Amino acid sequence: MTSKVRPFGVWSTVLSILGALMLIFSYLVSKNPTASEIIVIKSLFFSGLTFLIICIVLGFIGILTGEKGLLKFTGILIVFLMVVGLVMVFLSMTFLGFREP
Repeated sequence: MTSKVRPFGVWSTVLSILGALMLIFSYLVSKNPTASEIIVIKSLFFSGLTFLIICIVLGFIGILTGEKGLLKFTGILIVFLMVVGLVMVFLSMTFLGFREP
């Protein structure tokens, strides 16, 4: 009577939140970065992208293995919402232009 613990959904959610925070922090580091800040920005940005890709993979592994619960969908949902937000920003800039307030 051993139960297999499959924490793919938990890790997917945790990595998606960490990846999103890393992407946000990479844009908040500095407006005029120095050489050392550029290294920090690049490491945060690419680590965030890596975490988001891993969270999608873990979410799909959780779905394919039949893991119970909703956390396996949460990581994928966070990434999906980020992509939809970026597409909406791109489309609004395309159709509305770059008007200043």
